[in-house]
Amino acid sequence: MHEDLLAEVTSDWTASGVLPELVGLLRDVWRTNLDRHEPALGDDAVTLGMGSARNFANRTVQEFARRTDVVADLQGNSLRVVHLGRVLRASKLPGKSVDASPYSVDWESSATRHQGPAANSQQLELFDGFELPDEELEANSRANSPRYLHLAWAGDAETGDIAAHLGFPRDTKDGAEPWFAVRLVHRDLPGDQLPIVPATGYDADRFDQRPVPPIAVRLRDAEQQAAGSDGA
Repeated sequence: MHEDLLAEVTSDWTASGVLPELVGLLRDVWRTNLDRHEPALGDDAVTLGMGSARNFANRTVQEFARRTDVVADLQGNSLRVVHLGRVLRASKLPGKSVDASPYSVDWESSATRHQGPAANSQQLELFDGFELPDEELEANSRANSPRYLHLAWAGDAETGDIAAHLGFPRDTKDGAEPWFAVRLVHRDLPGDQLPIVPATGYDADRFDQRPVPPIAVRLRDAEQQAAGSDGA
């Protein structure tokens, strides 16, 4: 059930142009920061990852301010994107490889990041101390349907490539896996930067008509998805 819902959400966010634009911003930020990365001045993998995450969050807020069908802001220094009735947060996966597993994500490292998994797992029965804006409560109000999304991404400092995984985060208490469902939605491949054109019939309420960034968002097939789950 969760896999089917995630496929539907991925298709909708791709058709609206939001997911391709998020991936495009990630790729641009990562490669820009690689160009100015200077280990001789004290830069390392931590400064590269943290700086890229902050730049991505700030640029996403700036870019989506031009659209009226998307709310993008910062909460507790964490990016929040509200679109089509769902709430997305994002974070970089640990490690230096573009092949980092989405199952290596750690929700416990951030109280803000943990809100999504907690809300998905408990619906509106959140942990003490969590207060969510009205938009997020509304987005998470349907019983038995996880409404929070998370974009977990990885970057390779050697090649400049990125990979991005989209999923419904899950609370890991009691040893549960960190996702109800997750799928690889983008992976850089040499010479394969094809544009995604929004599906006909989607009428986004926008201030302009910016072209979709030249980023290919891919959906893993069932066999690849099963292999990824088995290896978690």
